[in-house]
Amino acid sequence: MLCVRKCIFLKSTVVLIGLFFLAPAQAHYLWLEKVDGQPRIYFGEYQDGLHEKSGGRLDAIAQPQVQALLPGKKPTDIAVERKNDHLALIKAPEKARLVAQDLGLKVKDLSKNKIGIVKPMYYARLAVGDAEDMSSLTLDIQPVSAGRLRLNFKGQPLGEAKLVFYAPNQWMREYKTDQNGEVTIAMPWQGLYVAEVVHLESAPDVYQGDTYDSVRHVGTLTVMRP
Repeated sequence: MLCVRKCIFLKSTVVLIGLFFLAPAQAHYLWLEKVDGQPRIYFGEYQDGLHEKSGGRLDAIAQPQVQALLPGKKPTDIAVERKNDHLALIKAPEKARLVAQDLGLKVKDLSKNKIGIVKPMYYARLAVGDAEDMSSLTLDIQPVSAGRLRLNFKGQPLGEAKLVFYAPNQWMREYKTDQNGEVTIAMPWQGLYVAEVVHLESAPDVYQGDTYDSVRHVGTLTVMRP
């Protein structure tokens, strides 16, 4: 009887941990990452180790705009070079905060996902400190203190929004921002973490001759626990 009770308890604990820490799989996004000290832009899904390649879906990121941000200086545009599975940033200052965006993606029909016809917008940010200023990105995930993030949309806090946090070991957890757009996150392991937010804005318009119902803003923040 004791063994049965222990087995039931362990099984229940595993199920609860799974429900608490695992979030549904997300769609593609951009994220910034340093490899051997060199910054890169990836397109895919960090939690699954998926990096899209040139000649394939990476080519959808055709108009990337990257800036380096240093305290007391104007933003500096950073050149991008297309590689096999990433976009390399050329001569980016070592200690600069980096932000990237691609606003030129084609209109996409996501009706089968019950989202409608959307204009995708991608944003990415690489943090270098626990607390940083808000960036100029339309959808910005801003570090405000150690383990604390703020979500901003068009310069204003975005409250009650879902944020998914991916760890280096494929662990993921779903959070929700408070009324001030802030959330406290956990980083139990060393390594690189990626926060992802998707915000659907009802803004019917036309892009390159295609009509859309909403803008699908997808933003990420990369943070490193040393």
